[in-house]
Formats: sequence, structure tokens, C-alpha cells
Amino acid sequence: MTTSIALPSPASALASTPHAALLACTPWRLSKAALLARMDEVVPGSLLVVVIAVGAVGCALGDQAARQALRLLGDQSFIGPEYIVLGVEEFGPLIVALALAQRVGAGFAAEVATLQCEDTLDALSLYGADPARSVLAPMGTALVVGAIALGMLSVVAWEVSGTITLWARAGANPMTFFHPEAIRASGLLLLVVKCAVFGALVFLCAVRAGLAAR
Repeated sequence: MTTSIALPSPASALASTPHAALLACTPWRLSKAALLARMDEVVPGSLLVVVIAVGAVGCALGDQAARQALRLLGDQSFIGPEYIVLGVEEFGPLIVALALAQRVGAGFAAEVATLQCEDTLDALSLYGADPARSVLAPMGTALVVGAIALGMLSVVAWEVSGTITLWARAGANPMTFFHPEAIRASGLLLLVVKCAVFGALVFLCAVRAGLAAR
């Protein structure tokens, strides 16, 4: 008589979504080394991409807004307050999400797919390690926290690119273009919430794609 031992499948090892989500919300329970390594992949590794993308969009939008305002209204004074609000509430979180999906999300999906195809997740579960805690949670926490940090930095890149563009192309005084008082507390909260949600969505899509690999 042969005895078969049922090993946990890779999908079951990492498919405990509530468990993984709970761990991702409690980063103090994670390995600091693993969390710092993931944060390094997300924030410093994506900073240049985010800054260049935000700066390029900011330059294009600022230039077009200045030209249209001057042509239609003959006044550019109202661009500054509206421009910074758009960066905080709309374009900053959106560009951060696109950059993270393209750079970090694809890498995390490939890593999870490799671990699944090599049966590494089976081995982790068999020897008592929790794949959700050791693999997923650092990824999810780093993406959520890193997206918020990159969102804050994107506002700086957005404003600098717009200020330089308006000064170079339209002669706008940088001191009159810069209006930090236009940013409301609700706008900053919206930035944080959007970046956190987008980071979580990138994480979930990456894990889903990785676990679907065969």
C-alpha cells in the first residue's frame, strides 16, 4: 500500500487573499530586510522613471495651457493655481501608477511566476514557511507605501517642470506661477488614497498574473 502526501499547490499557498492583505497592512510583522529590499526596488528603482514621465507630461500640459490661455483670454495668471492642483489630484497618481505597473508590477509578476513554476512555493509551505508573509506581504506593502512616497515626489517634479516651461516659453514669473496655497488638505488626502489604491491594484494584478503562469 502506498501512502500519498497531499502537498499544497502554489495557488493555495498564495491564494489566501485575506491573510495576505492582513499581513500587508501590518508591516511591523514582516522581515525588515525583506521589506527594505522591496522598498528599494519600488522607490529608488522607479524614481527616475516617475520624475521623467511626470516632468514630460508637466512640460507639455503647461506649455499648451499657457498658449491657449494667452490666445483665448490674454491672461496666464490663473494657470499656476490650477496647474499644481492637477498635479496633486490627477496626473501625479496616474503617472505613478503607470510607471509602477510597467516597471515594478511586471517584475513582481515574473518573480511569482518563476517561484510557482519551480515549485518553490510548495517547498516553502512544506517546511513551515508562510509564502504569503515571506513573498507577498513585502511586495504589497512596498508597492502601497512606495506609491504614496513617489506620489509626493511627483508633485515636486510636476511643479518644477511646469515652472521652468512657463518661464522659458511664456516668460511667466516663477514666483507668481508657484501657488502652494492652492493645495487643500482634501487634495493631499486624495493623492494619498489614489496612490495607495493604485499601488494595491498593481500588486494584485501582478500576483494574479504570476499565479496564472504555467
